[in-house]
Amino acid sequence: MTLSVVIPYFRQARALDLSLGALAAQDPDAGRFEVVIVDDDSRDEVESLVKTYRDRLDLRLVRLPVNLGRAAARNRGVAEATGERIVLLDADSLADSGLVGRHARFHIDHPEKVLLGARIEHDWRAVHDPTRPPSPSAYHTDLRYRWGLDPETFSDSPAPWIFGYSHHMSVPTAQIRALGGFDERFVRWGHEDVEFSYRLFLAAGRQPGHFHFDPLALCHHVPHFRNALSNWAEADGILPYMIDKHRTLEVELYKEGPLGVNAALPTYLERLRALHDRDSRAALDETLAALPQRQEPGRLGIGIGLADRMGSHPGTELLDHRPPAEAPPGLIGLRLPYPGDRFADLLNLDVWRIASPEHLSKMVIESLRVARTVYLGAAKGLPTDQLGLVDCPDHLCDMLRGHTDSEVIHDGDHAWVIRIRRR
Repeated sequence: MTLSVVIPYFRQARALDLSLGALAAQDPDAGRFEVVIVDDDSRDEVESLVKTYRDRLDLRLVRLPVNLGRAAARNRGVAEATGERIVLLDADSLADSGLVGRHARFHIDHPEKVLLGARIEHDWRAVHDPTRPPSPSAYHTDLRYRWGLDPETFSDSPAPWIFGYSHHMSVPTAQIRALGGFDERFVRWGHEDVEFSYRLFLAAGRQPGHFHFDPLALCHHVPHFRNALSNWAEADGILPYMIDKHRTLEVELYKEGPLGVNAALPTYLERLRALHDRDSRAALDETLAALPQRQEPGRLGIGIGLADRMGSHPGTELLDHRPPAEAPPGLIGLRLPYPGDRFADLLNLDVWRIASPEHLSKMVIESLRVARTVYLGAAKGLPTDQLGLVDCPDHLCDMLRGHTDSEVIHDGDHAWVIRIRRR
């Protein structure tokens, strides 16, 4: 078993010094491993620092001629690596003495799986004495515990990828290369590792258990300067691209945070499966017959079986859901990858009904952003009480009238339809 520790680096010389010192002091059972540092055009004297560890580590330094971002830096490190497994660490992640050994042993037992290690938020003692562990407190723990990560149940999580932070994880080298590595369109701070982890999850068939979390595979986050407002502003700017790239409910929910995703996703998947089990062709035909003719600049359809009924027309786009067992669930309308006023109208048939009251309000706001008129169609005869689906058109219209022009425009044998317009 051979491991390659890949570390992207940019202007954190003191932190990197501590991190390399910790890797040089790994327990003997770590076995053979190499360290590949990728300097993302930091323009400092990192080479002289690296030289001081060459007698203690199998160490290489790769220097990028221009700053390309962490995604590209990690990809270059993976390309240079010779190990069977890649351990991804950040330059400010200070490894415990047993860290590399735990990754090596895990991958011997689980050669195709992904391991996420823990990272403690350290205090100033990491700088004064890196060998001294922090005193126990709520702060000195992995931040993901606060966001719902439970080591006991993590392997069964429906969305383990949402905790897939590359500051400390290990992946089979072949898997990273097969996926094309990290998406290099992520050039600023944030989300590139979660997006990569999501693709790992898809490649594994979205099966629980592909990701494991080991709280004893531990590193410490060295104190450094952070501009949180700027970082999150940059991260938010890439989310529309991420949603457009995957067009799945799981990524659409990502902005809700780990707690929100893990709270909503199981229920939404259950409701979507129930919708797929029902034959709603008559409701779809009746709903389409109740709508006006298409107008410029076109129509967006969200639902199940739309391609067979709405066909292919210029200006018409479809988000047609396939059964969750066959493909990741599609977008439901919470966040749509379209500019404002892209469509004359939007039809959402039944898929909107899986949403919670809070999400339904967000869905209406988002739908009216991309379309001037929104139609919510609902098939009759579904077990709405059992599934928790929306089935109250009068209450829904009353709820929306304070903010939109809303009314029931059709109530037929197989379906009812609400029309919503901007006020």
